[in-house]
Amino acid sequence: MVKVNREDDFKKNAIFHGPRFDVYAEDDQGIIYDFEMQNEDQHDLAERISIYQGNLSRQALYAGQPFKKRKRTVVFFICDHDPYGLGWPSYALKVELVGCPNFSVDNKETNVIVNLKTDVSQLTQAQREMVAYFNDGTVSGAFSQKLAAAVAEVKADAIRGGIYMTIEEYAALKSAYAQESERIKTITGLAALDMSRAQIIEFLKTNMDLSEEEAQAAYDNAMAAHA
Repeated sequence: MVKVNREDDFKKNAIFHGPRFDVYAEDDQGIIYDFEMQNEDQHDLAERISIYQGNLSRQALYAGQPFKKRKRTVVFFICDHDPYGLGWPSYALKVELVGCPNFSVDNKETNVIVNLKTDVSQLTQAQREMVAYFNDGTVSGAFSQKLAAAVAEVKADAIRGGIYMTIEEYAALKSAYAQESERIKTITGLAALDMSRAQIIEFLKTNMDLSEEEAQAAYDNAMAAHA
């Protein structure tokens, strides 16, 4: 890797909890990576991956460039459960042509799921160290020492930047951003339909369970942001 960024550079937040981390990186070939931890099986991994790929895609092509210049984007989900129950150490997802299962379509998106609950007996030494490190923080060899040092460096950088937060804080902040963004889209969309301020405020109270004061503030903030 030649460039590793704190989360606030691209997602405006960061998570570090023991050895668990979310990291955006780019290597010397221009390939963009996003590493994510998933500690609960919510049966939505494919959907999550597609959203993260969408975030990376915004960094994959400069304005005016031909589409062939799109950078490859890679999403790694490191899961402390086996999402497909096959016991494989990792799963790679790909796009296929319907009716031709052996014909792969390369859209320059690579998605890999790492299963931390796999049987480690068939893994390489480095892979065993990685699984042990992410499972319980164990540092048992040269590879995991480098991994631990890299995580510590990024974590320290985040703390110095004042963006360290707990998973609970991150989840709450992410939810708040999503709700605010959705409100702004709704309000400006209704305004574009020539609905009055009073009508939009009433809509917000009825459909978004806001108080009169909250609806008024949401309207005023959305219109100010859209101005």
